[in-house]
Amino acid sequence: MTRLPDTAAAPPGVAAASTRSRRLTVGAWLEQERVFRWIPLIPVQLLLLALLAVPFALTIYISLLRWRLTLGFWTAAPFGGLSNFVDALTDEVFLFSIVRTFTFAASAVTAELLLGFGLALLTYKSFRGRRFYLTVFLIPMMIIPVVVGYDFSMLLIDTGPLNHALSRLTGQEVRIRWMSEYRAAQVAVVLADIWQWTPLTFLIFVSGLSALPPEPIRAAQVMGASRWQVFRYVQLPLLKPVIMIALVVRSMEALKIFDIPMLLTQGGPGNATETLSIFLWRNAWVFNKVSYAAAASVLLLVLFSVVIFASIRLLQRERAALEAERVPAR
Repeated sequence: MTRLPDTAAAPPGVAAASTRSRRLTVGAWLEQERVFRWIPLIPVQLLLLALLAVPFALTIYISLLRWRLTLGFWTAAPFGGLSNFVDALTDEVFLFSIVRTFTFAASAVTAELLLGFGLALLTYKSFRGRRFYLTVFLIPMMIIPVVVGYDFSMLLIDTGPLNHALSRLTGQEVRIRWMSEYRAAQVAVVLADIWQWTPLTFLIFVSGLSALPPEPIRAAQVMGASRWQVFRYVQLPLLKPVIMIALVVRSMEALKIFDIPMLLTQGGPGNATETLSIFLWRNAWVFNKVSYAAAASVLLLVLFSVVIFASIRLLQRERAALEAERVPAR
């Protein structure tokens, strides 16, 4: 039986050719688009996973304890099982803070989307002084929340400029206690958020309108469509992905709001402006109920994960619909 020569016994020319072939194979594998796309992300993903995994595991463990800051270090706290989760799910203050936060986010984000979209429609085309206008209008977004809270606290005091303006408009003396009445305090927080973050939605919509392809709009105009018909049947459908992005980004941020209600009203009067973030902060650092706050935050993580998953699915559906509309045009 004849034995085939192995690689080590192969002639030098054949071995070198085999090595070059293996190198070319590895090089071709590395040049694949999916490999080139994923390999640079692996170290970053591992780092993010390590940074997230440790705090998350610690939060889960602390939520199963009965630990208060007044009882010493958390390693000496007694095990409480799921009692903190049961307490959170039966706590009306916690449940109402969820409803209050979602109501606040829905009100503020709806107003910001409408205002931002309307202003973008007025200003996305070139006109004299457009750059100056855009710069001035984007300034509120750059101001730190401490300054926003201070400015609005001065604006909304009982004898402040807003009540004075309302008195001049109505012809009667108006003395709304914006920061000490239940509903007025909630409106004040929403107004402050709208003032600061409408520029963000405005910026997203201006970018989206400026990037629309001109061909469908010109074709509709040549066919005799009015400005309203061009907007309703051409521009608005093309802007759907942009609108969804603005909605998702602002909703995620609005659900986490802490600074403005804390600076304006400190969650009051009563619990009128106590959002989820303020609720967690108060239980953990004011009432020292760290394990209870950890259990509530885990429940919120599950709730927000469902919202984020639904948002991503919505964005994917809009993207798939947009790509499907583009296929016949190719």
